[in-house]
Amino acid sequence: MRRSALALLVLLPLLAGCWNRMEIEDGAYVLAVGIDQGRSSPYAITVVMGRPRALAGKEGGGGSEPPVVITTVEAPSLAAATNVLHGYIGRRVQFHHTLAVFVHEELARTKGLPFLGELIRFRQMRETAFLIVTREPAAVFLEHVHPRFDNNPIKFIEQLTYHARTSGTLPAESQINGVISLLNAQYQEPVAYYAALAADVTGQETSSPERESAFTAGALPRRGGTPVEMVGAAVFQDSQMVGVLNGEEVRGLLVLQNRFQGAFDAVPDPGDPEQVVILHISKGRPSRIRVERLGEKPALRADVKLEAEVVAIPSGIDYSLPEHQDDLERAIEQHVKETLTRLIEKTQRWGADVAGFGRFAVSSFPTVQAWEAYNWPARYPEAEITVNVDVRLRRYGLTLSPTHASEEGVGR
Repeated sequence: MRRSALALLVLLPLLAGCWNRMEIEDGAYVLAVGIDQGRSSPYAITVVMGRPRALAGKEGGGGSEPPVVITTVEAPSLAAATNVLHGYIGRRVQFHHTLAVFVHEELARTKGLPFLGELIRFRQMRETAFLIVTREPAAVFLEHVHPRFDNNPIKFIEQLTYHARTSGTLPAESQINGVISLLNAQYQEPVAYYAALAADVTGQETSSPERESAFTAGALPRRGGTPVEMVGAAVFQDSQMVGVLNGEEVRGLLVLQNRFQGAFDAVPDPGDPEQVVILHISKGRPSRIRVERLGEKPALRADVKLEAEVVAIPSGIDYSLPEHQDDLERAIEQHVKETLTRLIEKTQRWGADVAGFGRFAVSSFPTVQAWEAYNWPARYPEAEITVNVDVRLRRYGLTLSPTHASEEGVGR
């Protein structure tokens, strides 16, 4: 009994569990990291550190002080950057709450993503942090993130990613662990969110694409609001960035991946080429991709089924009538098919199978060795891919007949 009591007394100091504690006010918590090409070191690393009381609106008269502190250091790695930061940051820098990693497009195109290995090994970094490619240097981009509705600028960036489900102009995901898993595969290449500063900040002229969904970040036709935009996707081949998909092409990518939820779109009015029909397009049955032939030049077929609801008909043509309904369905099918074809042709030029056609080809091989010997990445650019689109009009909004405002087009 005495021996047991003595053993407990010896162990009691070890059970306290507070020997390596750190008070909350002693930490500097990094919300986002920006990575640019360095001058004296491989990287210029920007950190966005939150000021908890300011983020909560409890300091400086209800938010008069900036909610974050932004600073940039040069270092060969993220972990090494902490040594530099601790030379002038009066708190212990922590990366446990980092939500996003921003990478300059120039760096991603010239050197790829060599730092990803460290991000996945670094114990403080979340594997679920977003990877975002910025057209401008990441340090410059982060300095302009001043949201109008949120005090937390990185929470604002996270909320922008939610629109992948409502507008379909961003990839379904762009997380560090997902990107790395695809870099290690041979059946699909990764994509990442694409962001840029607004045209009224950079002084660049906005383009005028035929459709509003064909914009990319940095070219949206707008004024005012937070001067940052997230639309489109950065495409990678291995770890090298090779191109950018616009919002409409990302929507097609989501359709092929069966990750499209729904979005508003405008298609040419088949009865009046000068007008468009506004629709809400949503997923129908799951898209099916089938391998029809392998060998030197593989052939695949994608069957896509979508549903559509009419939102507005400026021409006034009554598309609820059976003789007009077929025309509109064919016009939507042609519109979607052109988008998917353009997406496939563009990614084949880049040699980047971002849609994941290789996922369906790999099942035709009996062993991993046979699949690797086939070398799908090298065969994808020459693959014959056929797209078939089937669209069904399900709803016509809250009314079937045209409104008086567009009656001059009735009867065409």
